[in-house]
Amino acid sequence: MVALTERVVFAVAVLLRLYLTMVNTEANDDHLTVIRIIADQHHFPRLREAWEGFQPKLYHVAVAVLWNLVPYQSRAVQIRMAQVVACAAGIGTLFLVRRALGQWNISPPIRLLTFALVALNPTLIGLNAQATNDSFVILFATLALFEGYQFFRTGARPAFIVMSASVVFAALSKGNGLVVFVAVAAALVLSIVGRQSVAGVSHRQLLKLSAIFVALFLVFTVALGSYFPNWEDTGNPFAINGDRAPLPHLVDRTYVYRPGTTSVSDTYFTFRLFDMLRHPTITNDAMVYPLHRTSLWSQLYGRAHFGHFAQHPPSWKNTSSLVLTVGRLILVLALLPTAFLLTGMLRSVAALVLGRLRGSSHRANPDHELLALTAVGFVAFIVVYSLSYRDFSTMKAEFLFPGILAYLFFFAHEAQRIDTWWAPWPRLRDSGRCVFAMLLMLYLTDVVILAVQLT
Repeated sequence: MVALTERVVFAVAVLLRLYLTMVNTEANDDHLTVIRIIADQHHFPRLREAWEGFQPKLYHVAVAVLWNLVPYQSRAVQIRMAQVVACAAGIGTLFLVRRALGQWNISPPIRLLTFALVALNPTLIGLNAQATNDSFVILFATLALFEGYQFFRTGARPAFIVMSASVVFAALSKGNGLVVFVAVAAALVLSIVGRQSVAGVSHRQLLKLSAIFVALFLVFTVALGSYFPNWEDTGNPFAINGDRAPLPHLVDRTYVYRPGTTSVSDTYFTFRLFDMLRHPTITNDAMVYPLHRTSLWSQLYGRAHFGHFAQHPPSWKNTSSLVLTVGRLILVLALLPTAFLLTGMLRSVAALVLGRLRGSSHRANPDHELLALTAVGFVAFIVVYSLSYRDFSTMKAEFLFPGILAYLFFFAHEAQRIDTWWAPWPRLRDSGRCVFAMLLMLYLTDVVILAVQLT
């Protein structure tokens, strides 16, 4: 029964992505200009040549090749073709997530719940229907973590090869794909320095494999990525088409662009749930916005669970009473899975730190270390990004999504632990399952509302 339900969830998730791909016409950012330059002018645009010209261009090249293979297209057809490529990457990510969940030591009901939460997540579904490079970086980062987990657990050389290639592809898809490279490299260094065993791999072999991994990554990202052209143009390989802001004060609020990061205390030490319940959406205005827009954790939470939270792209805007009610209910019910995720993540990070302090006999497995490093790495990325530029657009949950396999690992194992702990209290367990069931129904409602409004 669980296996059948899982297949139904997968089918529904795929159909929703395909339908939105067919009816949507807008994206969060303008990647189509970059694709058109590549398809029509046959060169990679530089950083100042297009708003998204600073981006790595693996996704753009894939779409441009497809456009050139199918001539005489209208703009509407081109947009949908670009969205189909992103949608295919999103469906591929679901395949990988489902396969990974099947290999973890969790019960079938927890596996089904974990898969449903990611497959039916309205923000991820919406992202997979947009012509952006986010779906590409999520796919390749997920593949890199999936194969990296296998390599650090078993030492399998095919897993190492696919992991290395996927890390390169992730970095050639989007800049935050570099976080996966850093996480894998750090996991390799920790295994080498601590002489921590990777099954079937000697210490000398691990040194060689690590050198090969770093060398291949540097060669391909420098030769094919946008990092070297960005460095030539600006002196910064990670430059974007936006100016860095002065660092915020610790307590006093200062305002730049569209706030954003206003102060360290205001942005990084707040979680404004009640303000989100009063105003379950945000605005893109520079002057008029809800208070929770300047709280990083509030933004990540709202954007991760509620598809209409961002009120962007323009055709996705909807502030009807139905949408606001759905949003408020989601924001309340999503506290439970978020608490599971954070607890599991903190346990894993604590095990990594304490294990390193106490010595080899207490160390976490290198596969678990990889996932912990990835999760922390993406959080650190978004903190640094929002500190550097301070516009509220730097607080997007999709910047964390390439690490989704790590976050699902923490959630699933924490849910498994709590489900076992709840066993003597069946009413409590049933109440928890009811919360998750209602959240999933609201996820679907959010997506269906969007589909109807775009239709």
